[in-house]
Amino acid sequence: MIMVSDKHEKKVKRVKPNNLRQDKTPIVVAVAVALIVFLIVYFFLNKQNTDYKKIKQYKNNYLVYTKYQSTSTQYPVQIPFVNIKSEAIDAVNKDIDLFVNDFVKSKKSVVSYEYSISGIILSVIVKVIDYDTEYAPFPYFRSYNINISTLEVIADQSLLDFYSISENEVEEIVEDKFHFYHDELISKEFYAADECDYECFLRNRDIGNYLEKAVYYVDSGNLVAYIPFSFYSIFGEEDYFKDDNFKFLLVEGRVE
Repeated sequence: MIMVSDKHEKKVKRVKPNNLRQDKTPIVVAVAVALIVFLIVYFFLNKQNTDYKKIKQYKNNYLVYTKYQSTSTQYPVQIPFVNIKSEAIDAVNKDIDLFVNDFVKSKKSVVSYEYSISGIILSVIVKVIDYDTEYAPFPYFRSYNINISTLEVIADQSLLDFYSISENEVEEIVEDKFHFYHDELISKEFYAADECDYECFLRNRDIGNYLEKAVYYVDSGNLVAYIPFSFYSIFGEEDYFKDDNFKFLLVEGRVE
């Protein structure tokens, strides 16, 4: 048995429970950090709201907001409204309505949208997955790139020129990415290389011209292309393709 002498025991300083204090410093710091983050976000959003008020049609709404939203959980619909007072933007909002009209009426399509502000460029993209088809669902995209300084729509070619990229270069990037998808489908054993070659892969995607249905979107300063293609096939490729596979990064970080 190990014995402890009285001398050692007397050296131990005993603290009574009522003298114990819980260190609250970490809690105070956490609350302070949370408050600072909240204030930064609040003032940032408030500044954005103030900066764009002069061009807004409805002053108390966001620059882009949801004007219609369905209650369906299977086929949700969100339709955007670009809240800018301009004839050119009036035409944009009418075009959005025309684009989604048949899809909304079918009640078998998912409609959503995103928008991003990069410098003076406001980009809006409307996304549709149409399930009202004979064979398999198919995606559709419509994008609008707006100069919020001039309140005009930016043409695709002007956007490509701004990013110093040509259509041929875009096509090469898209083709390389499709080759990557095909190679990965083979490596993941969806099919063998001699069972479905690259031409077979393109037929399954319903793609002839790479850029025929391409739309351009500026995502936080990055220029991207959205390419619609069929993602279902007899090989079960729908289990491979995700939403981001329709998005092709073209130029990174041209504007902020």
